[in-house]
Amino acid sequence: MDTERVAAAIQHYLVNPGENVEKVWTGPDWVSVQTPRRVYDAGLADWAVAGADWVSDAVRVVVERRPVFTTHGLLLPVDGEPLHLNRPEVMAELGRRVGSGLSPLAYAELFGELYSVRDIGGPVVYSFGATESTRAGWLVREADHFARVMVVPDAPVVAPPVFEQGPGGEWTLAFFSHSYYFVSEMVTAVDVYAWTVTGGPNRAATWERKTVADRVLLPLS
Repeated sequence: MDTERVAAAIQHYLVNPGENVEKVWTGPDWVSVQTPRRVYDAGLADWAVAGADWVSDAVRVVVERRPVFTTHGLLLPVDGEPLHLNRPEVMAELGRRVGSGLSPLAYAELFGELYSVRDIGGPVVYSFGATESTRAGWLVREADHFARVMVVPDAPVVAPPVFEQGPGGEWTLAFFSHSYYFVSEMVTAVDVYAWTVTGGPNRAATWERKTVADRVLLPLS
């Protein structure tokens, strides 16, 4: 990880204007930035996009202001400025790379984790997580996701992602995602979303999202 570049990106894109940075810590593959109100902890993300040859670092940043945790995504290209993925216009422009340096599944994965929240209108999408170490959202990859990956007996029927591309390069990507959050100290729930994302090599992506299940409770352990 280019820790100096990541620390600069956090301060530029994530730290609120007027909020002073008190300390910056770095390790081989992590960065922590502290302000009077928040801690920004960054580490390498296990997203598929990290393997693209145009990406230097894919970084997940968890912003802590207890008891609230939000997740942000940063992509540091080999060439060019960092990309703050929680900004819808940035995700839309990133869609131009689908089929050319970015796989459809890798693109859907970013929506799954960063955009599985109720308000995605921007200008910044805040992806709220249940805990510091728990993902805020998931991409549904298989039909049995709610039996195998996260057990939610009352979840709706879901399906794997589907990608269709036309002769001119225009494409449609359909998939499901879900959130994960605390309803109370002992009760957790998911919201489930159905996505249709469209794009092409000569235009930014657009999307429609429908809520197919709201506040579906997980069984008590």
